[in-house]
Amino acid sequence: MDIKDFRDKLFERAKKEGFLDYEIYYVNGNSFRVTVYEGEIDQYSVNTDRGLSFRGLYGDKMGYSYTEILDDEALEMLIKNAKENAMAIEDEDIEIIYEGKDIYPNVNSYNEELEKVDASEKINLALRLEKETKAKSKKIKTVDDCIVASGRGERYISNSKGLDLRHVSNIIYAMVSAVVEEKEKVNTAYSFKVTNDIEEIDTEKLAEKAVTEALSYLGAKSLSSGKYKVIIRNDVMADILGTFWGIFSAYNVQKGMSLLKDKSGENIASDVITLIDDPLLEKGLASVPFDDEGVAAYTKDVIKNGVLMTYLYNLKTAKKDGVKSTGNAAKASYASSMGTSPSNFYIKPGNNDLQGLFKNMGEGVFITEVQGLHSGANAVSGDFSLGAKGFLIKNGAVERPIEQITIAGNFYTLLHDVVELGSDLEFGIPSGNSCFGSPAVLIKELSIAGK
Repeated sequence: MDIKDFRDKLFERAKKEGFLDYEIYYVNGNSFRVTVYEGEIDQYSVNTDRGLSFRGLYGDKMGYSYTEILDDEALEMLIKNAKENAMAIEDEDIEIIYEGKDIYPNVNSYNEELEKVDASEKINLALRLEKETKAKSKKIKTVDDCIVASGRGERYISNSKGLDLRHVSNIIYAMVSAVVEEKEKVNTAYSFKVTNDIEEIDTEKLAEKAVTEALSYLGAKSLSSGKYKVIIRNDVMADILGTFWGIFSAYNVQKGMSLLKDKSGENIASDVITLIDDPLLEKGLASVPFDDEGVAAYTKDVIKNGVLMTYLYNLKTAKKDGVKSTGNAAKASYASSMGTSPSNFYIKPGNNDLQGLFKNMGEGVFITEVQGLHSGANAVSGDFSLGAKGFLIKNGAVERPIEQITIAGNFYTLLHDVVELGSDLEFGIPSGNSCFGSPAVLIKELSIAGK
């Protein structure tokens, strides 16, 4: 059944059954992924993802239900399950179905030309990436995780208050991991590119970056434990930000799962830190014109020059605090309840390049990789203890590679201890509704455990 025909029938049934307000959230997408190994296709998948969630105000409670099939039987099931769900809810927080009176920005996240790229071209891209990576050095032992993946997603929100919104986006990414060996010592590094324009994927550059970094780790040793000045590379800091972003969620603040409660308007970071949530970022990989409740998206400073300016709100958490939604409502999937997430979430870059940061630091450690972000970081307290590797910096230049070290600290403290920011802003691979970015950051002191 066509989505709009299904919506009309569902809304008619919802009204007859006594729902006061009601809404559908519909997603329709597809994905492609190929992994190659030794010149052959190792894994190949093409998937479709379609589903619809219904929510409706029944009495004074919001009931939820969902389906993957759009037919008459699903109509009855959605109404029945939403009713039962509403009557079972004990949460006193009021949920809102939004009337959508905003002016919505123009956000173009869809490249029609990408949809014309067929599977064979993507497979050849992956094969070429592997071949070029292997050709970069005789020390290449193998090429792991040579992947090309793409996806298209559509969101459609429509409700009884007149909201009717649609947004389509697509992306493609390539990633390669190079493994090098010398004197039975093995090191690995990877590189990736995410875009919605296949012409922007330069396999030669990706191969060069992965191999050069892997080779640079050869001969790495640990170093003495102690406190060091540290530069955290842009991609690593972006990953750390992605681990701890939840401390800025109004839901977490209200539930006591963030230490930023009652900190709005206060200094919570170094004055060089400005943290931005920008759903309107040009070519941003998480750019959207509206959130998953239909609230218009807008660019906002979450931290400005060290001062906490706002939490990230959806309609429910905003009502609880007596403020407006920041347009950050998000569903992890069509079957999920409404939550919150950032969009393009990044630390505003500074003016100095990486070599300038090395010079200003003088002596210290350059962290280029961490392990254990999921197990070694506490997203509530901010504490972290992470395996890491990188380079020892002396007299403003790289002296030697470092491995078998652990960096330990606290994210809240780290924000205060940022001395300087690089100019090299980089975003990682999108995760859910979000994409995290950062420049390199110079930290005045961090504990490192080594030998």
